[in-house]
Amino acid sequence: MKTRVTICVVGGLVVLVAWAADWSDAADVPAAGAVNSASLGQMLVLMEFKPRAAESRFDFEYQFRQGDQDGGFAMSVVLSQDAGTIWVMAWLEEMPKKAAKVPAAALLRMLAENDRLGNGKFFAYDRLNRRFLMQRVILNRGITPETLRGVFEDMAKGVIGSHSTWSVARWAEQPAVKQSTLPPAPPAERRR
Repeated sequence: MKTRVTICVVGGLVVLVAWAADWSDAADVPAAGAVNSASLGQMLVLMEFKPRAAESRFDFEYQFRQGDQDGGFAMSVVLSQDAGTIWVMAWLEEMPKKAAKVPAAALLRMLAENDRLGNGKFFAYDRLNRRFLMQRVILNRGITPETLRGVFEDMAKGVIGSHSTWSVARWAEQPAVKQSTLPPAPPAERRR
């Protein structure tokens, strides 16, 4: 009886060790179509961008034409530390020198616009560079030049479509938002 128990316990341990070893090896295998830093830079060159490496980030100018509008802005791509995701950033305008010059209503509009941007795009603020930016995070799987071009085009549409929200120069054009000092009525009181 003791022999059977010992064999079962040893067999169970062997299965667990084999299973754990299989999982640890699987974590080291990159996802299909994943890029590393070097291949990401090469892909940008193949796409006819002129990327400048800044540590693990690649910066480049993105030129667009949408309808009768054309222009460009700075973009960056960077692999996350675990190389599981790629962060795409469209650099917007510099924040005013004094934080007090940033109207709260403008920041609230940017936060509200995050819900409408779609495809995982969102506004952010880079404290070191004092710049607003639009970001999108994509999984590092199945990455091709066509995939990246689609992401860049989507970012450009988001930047152009939300210009009135993030444009520091246009903040002065927006009417001041007057906020009530009274809290909203509870739902039960609104029905009366």
